[in-house]
Amino acid sequence: MNDPGWPGAWSKGSRFAPCFSIYPIGALRRPSQRAFLPSTKPSSRLIEKTIIVIITGKMPAMRNSRFGCRRAVQDHPGTSPVKKYSQYIVTRFLAMLCGMAGLLTDGGADEAGTKRELLNLKHKIERLEKSRRAEEIVAPDRVTFSGLVEVGAWYADGPRGVDKDITLSTVELGMEAQVSPWVNAHGLLLFEEDVTEPMEVDEAIITLANTEVSPWSLAAGRMYVPFGHYESALISDPLTLEIGETRETALQFGYEGDGFLVLAWVANGETRRRGGKGIGPYGVQIGAVHGGGASGVRYSAGLSWTRNIADSNRLQEAVFDKDALTRDVPGVGGYAVVGKGPSTFVGEYVAALRPFDIADLDFGGRTAQPAAINLEFDYGRRIGGREAQFAIAWQQTREALALELPEMRLLAAVSVGIYKNTTLALEYAHEEDYETDDGGSGGRTDILTLQLALEF
Repeated sequence: MNDPGWPGAWSKGSRFAPCFSIYPIGALRRPSQRAFLPSTKPSSRLIEKTIIVIITGKMPAMRNSRFGCRRAVQDHPGTSPVKKYSQYIVTRFLAMLCGMAGLLTDGGADEAGTKRELLNLKHKIERLEKSRRAEEIVAPDRVTFSGLVEVGAWYADGPRGVDKDITLSTVELGMEAQVSPWVNAHGLLLFEEDVTEPMEVDEAIITLANTEVSPWSLAAGRMYVPFGHYESALISDPLTLEIGETRETALQFGYEGDGFLVLAWVANGETRRRGGKGIGPYGVQIGAVHGGGASGVRYSAGLSWTRNIADSNRLQEAVFDKDALTRDVPGVGGYAVVGKGPSTFVGEYVAALRPFDIADLDFGGRTAQPAAINLEFDYGRRIGGREAQFAIAWQQTREALALELPEMRLLAAVSVGIYKNTTLALEYAHEEDYETDDGGSGGRTDILTLQLALEF
């Protein structure tokens, strides 16, 4: 006879034998066996445990009773705990089903209660299945939130007199989620007083990339396409950015490896040629990056090209009719950033490769071919235990009067980290407008800007 302590004993004479014999349910051949016969009354708790083992493959805590799994583990050490417990539970479950069948066929007083327990069991199984499906959804490995708040006060003295104001220059709220080693999601909300009211979605990008495995990448969504570089330590945006920065809903393909970078993109642009349809601009950027090495000299440099510079944020507003351009105007950009120690030099040039048709954009009654250059020098050091940075720049535009940009700009700025992630900056700018022969005012404007910025 099998050991009555082993719940998997199925041979004749075991304590489970009555369920599969010709004897009525609950009847025993020997009174001494009644102590070994498991209850034949349906148990929703037992069924629930059975479903947990079958669905999740996880074994509940072992009981220390005579018929518990611990006894089974001791008697059969060569079998996995989950398998042992499963055998034990399934055996009891089958025996219980025999008892349930007897109750249902006999139409006993417990029939209504049994049906209620079965209904409760159905609901529990549904909840278990929903819980299992929820666990299969992969949560992001890391989700980070960031933000930027900039408040500025400025004073300007120019041909139109004195002007001054205090503005909430920038509010940015960002989210970054690394959903898996290959998938990243990025979102950015932007508010700029008198520019973007209410707050708008500035960026929303899904990126498929894993630089540890492959140098290739794919990004899709609303983004600033890789045309230009626009690095600066000043408060004011460089004039190169004003001409070339382009935000589009785009697809971007990339390759990055061994200090070399190639980015190609295609977008659904905002401008169209007269009668034109379909996908808008496309472009490419190539670049190189060097971290410094033994020489301590670090640099990054690149060239970029776009099929239609009229799709830049500023030129969209400057052309006469962005939905009926006479022709596309390609654009080109080049930049170099070189640094050593606390010093950094930035040089950048952005331009249209050919003039716009005069029906689309003009400059003093002539065709316009906008361009801009930025030369900047930055120097950082600690002053009184605080990080400080100094910057000076010379910037110039060509045939950009329709974009409401100055012909020349000189700037100087200093910024100090007054607290953690908190910076106070002061900038002076001197601007010269285009001459009256070109349609400008020929005037000079001096601007003083104070900005408090918090980044988190």
